[in-house]
Amino acid sequence: FNARLEEEARRHPRTVGLEPQYAELLPEVVISIGPEGFARLAVKAMQPRPKPQVYVDHIHAPLVSVQEQAGIVVARLKELGEASFRDLVEDTADTLTVVARFLALLELYREKAVALEQEAALGELLVRWTGGDADTAPMVTDEFDRPPEPAKEEKKP
Repeated sequence: FNARLEEEARRHPRTVGLEPQYAELLPEVVISIGPEGFARLAVKAMQPRPKPQVYVDHIHAPLVSVQEQAGIVVARLKELGEASFRDLVEDTADTLTVVARFLALLELYREKAVALEQEAALGELLVRWTGGDADTAPMVTDEFDRPPEPAKEEKKP
């Protein structure tokens, strides 16, 4: 790199005017706008530009209740006894519902209402109902269904 830098340091650009044969190729500058036209352009250039707006109406995703999805999962598992996660989400219409059902499974696992088995990493997840036959469903909290709390500001002494 040093050798290359030394070679390049010995190079100097030409500081000459445009050669006559090329100077003739340039078109003659014709300004067809008068003082009034320049004034209109100046007014247009000096006007404040509107702030850009980003519309997010098209990306609104409706909220999916984890508690509702837990009810669906519990009903299916009570009926079937065990099922793969793929079977539990086969009727979902969107990714958000799949995520809500997975969160519901985690809540049910925390309540010891289901047992989860997976033979290999990233393999099929088998879900088995262990909550009994009682009509009382396990308690799934609404912590995922609540809107996030606003951040609290810390006061400096």
